[in-house]
Amino acid sequence: MATSISNQYTNEEEIKRKRKKRKRVVVLAVSIMAIIANWYQRRRPRHIVDANEVQERNVECRKQMLRNMYQGSNVYCYDSLRLTKRSFSDLSAILREKSGLQDTLNVSVEEKFAIFLLIVGHNTKMRLIRSTYGWSLEPISRHFNEVLRGILSLSHEFIKLPNPETTLPEDPKWKWFEDCLGALDGTHIDVNVPLTDQGRYRNRKQRITTNVLGVCDRQMKFLYVLAGWEGSASDSRILRDAMSREDSFVVPSGKYYLVDAGYTNGPGFLAPYRSTRYHLNEWAIQGNNPSTARELFNLRHATARNVIERTFGLLKMRWAILRTSSYFDLENQIRIIHACCILHNFLRDRQRDMDDILIHEVDSLISAAPAENQGEMSMITHVQSTNEWGYFRDTKASEMFVDYQARRGQSS
Repeated sequence: MATSISNQYTNEEEIKRKRKKRKRVVVLAVSIMAIIANWYQRRRPRHIVDANEVQERNVECRKQMLRNMYQGSNVYCYDSLRLTKRSFSDLSAILREKSGLQDTLNVSVEEKFAIFLLIVGHNTKMRLIRSTYGWSLEPISRHFNEVLRGILSLSHEFIKLPNPETTLPEDPKWKWFEDCLGALDGTHIDVNVPLTDQGRYRNRKQRITTNVLGVCDRQMKFLYVLAGWEGSASDSRILRDAMSREDSFVVPSGKYYLVDAGYTNGPGFLAPYRSTRYHLNEWAIQGNNPSTARELFNLRHATARNVIERTFGLLKMRWAILRTSSYFDLENQIRIIHACCILHNFLRDRQRDMDDILIHEVDSLISAAPAENQGEMSMITHVQSTNEWGYFRDTKASEMFVDYQARRGQSS
């Protein structure tokens, strides 16, 4: 009995030793295989990353992202670049043919133009362009300035004074202003200037701006633009400068422009009657009809002169860089304002349907804006008022009122 128990114990010990031995063999085999695999991986030739290959992938990715904007849907192109696909294509061709822009090794004219439009259309910072499209700041700035110079070179083609002999299209708003070429006014655009210059650029609303003189025709296209004057500069000084420059703003004999009550009523500039209800939102609020010839004249004058306010409004609504001070230096900010006006004129006849939404927003903002106190406007005195011009305005007001009363009598 004792012998059988001893033999059983010996067999169990032998089994345990064999199991441990097998485990050690397995562990040793696994370790050897791991060592061999590691040695093989080290000896195996590695794939060398080609810098040129990486750059080519980045360039192609950037190109595809930009192409998606101007070759995608028309709505996406308009929302991204503020131009329709047709307008973008046409203007890119013009920049090639007339402004001398050329494709480079890795960047086409279309890509340069798209980057320019992203910056002025949405006030996108160049650093954001860098992180989004994988460009460094230097080429972004270089391409932006190249496109900016190209657009400015088109200034005399797209912004020019009208031919006084041209027959003006009929429009009920302009019925009583037959010889009127359009309207003019000033607008303030925020700018970024050094601290030492901020006093000169601070306007009466305490904002740092440049005072921009704009003249437009009946179709909301700019005829003359002068930007760069300090926000504190009076309208009289800016208009005097515009009319004394080499490329001066001139008014043909027998023609005139509508101006607001801050300007003197004189030859070439037809102003409304002061101290008489004028602004359109004043009429909308009070909701009654004009009772005198002067009130009727002012109402129809305001209805027609509203074209310059809508023009400035559409300009700023389209180009976000004009709605707030940018990070560019003052000289480039002024050049950008001119470039935006050139683009405005180019687009005005090409995408009216797409712009209708923007104009609707502009009209809503204008109607909601408070009427400016005429007593706070700076008077322009260098345009000499004459008895003949005062008589011209009075006669026109009387003719309007007689016609107005006759029409009311017929309708009643």
